[in-house]
Amino acid sequence: MKVKIMAMAAMLICCLSGCGAAGALRQYDMGGIEYLEYTDIDTVCDTPELAQAGFNFLSSMEEQLLLSFVMDSSIELTEELEDYDHLILTNPQWVERFGDPGKLKPVEYGSLSDSMREFLDAQMPVMAADESVWTDGMGLYRYEGGRLLAFPVNVTLGAARPVEAERPLIILVDRPSEALSAVRCLLPLTSSGNVLFTGEDQLKTAFEHNALKDYAAIQALQDHTG
Repeated sequence: MKVKIMAMAAMLICCLSGCGAAGALRQYDMGGIEYLEYTDIDTVCDTPELAQAGFNFLSSMEEQLLLSFVMDSSIELTEELEDYDHLILTNPQWVERFGDPGKLKPVEYGSLSDSMREFLDAQMPVMAADESVWTDGMGLYRYEGGRLLAFPVNVTLGAARPVEAERPLIILVDRPSEALSAVRCLLPLTSSGNVLFTGEDQLKTAFEHNALKDYAAIQALQDHTG
């Protein structure tokens, strides 16, 4: 099978209204969640000084960071998923807010399909800060006994609708700013609405003292989905 690798920094940005996501999100508490809307994410990722500033910003917001990325929204993974309905990259803060951590059940890497292991063996070094397949602070889980809200690419731009995954395979990352590459993964995900933030005051302070402020603006998720 041909190895599939996502071009994270080249994600399509579609400037549409957020109306399509509104109905699916009304049942959830989106209050106090904000995201970054960029004017030029490519320059941020391609300029070492700006990329470092982005890393510093993400590190300072680690405890207020919400990560939710439906990986199969940017690449076809039907064959690889088998009985799972989605592959989701997320962190504990997201699961605690929009799901039940008690429903997370560990999954052995060896139990995955050959094609899923092949995909992850190729993809995870692109995303991981240390370019390893599986780094410290990451775990593989399934979610049992309920649905988990998750964001495909560009929900905040209205180009996709949130999903409520019923049988997701989950890559749980304890501290995304440490485990995931800022340039190859997290910064592109901030531009596609898959990294969001709580803690309005801390976010505003961190942002105003960071070079990212010249390339992005803070937006309230509720304003676009409520």
